[in-house]
Amino acid sequence: MPEEFVDVSFTAAGAPWKIRRGGRVWQVVVEPTCHFERVNWWEDLTFKVRKGAADRIDYAVWLVQVRLGANPRSDILTWELVEHPRIDSWSVREVA
Repeated sequence: MPEEFVDVSFTAAGAPWKIRRGGRVWQVVVEPTCHFERVNWWEDLTFKVRKGAADRIDYAVWLVQVRLGANPRSDILTWELVEHPRIDSWSVREVA
């Protein structure tokens, strides 16, 4: 399944607050949690290491629970927001 990139708005503290996905705005309704995952840089042919600089190896993954807009009747969904630091963007991974 291809990655779906989304626009993420953050709070002043740096946590996800709103996510624009498919033309709709989703509101984070439960305090999100963050962990980090590591790029398999030895498998990534685009990974670059230069003297004094390299692509980032670790990237953030936020576990968020969201609801469509401010609708209290909207179902709450759980997503993982995955950071792509080399292209300064975010994508969604569905959580089963």
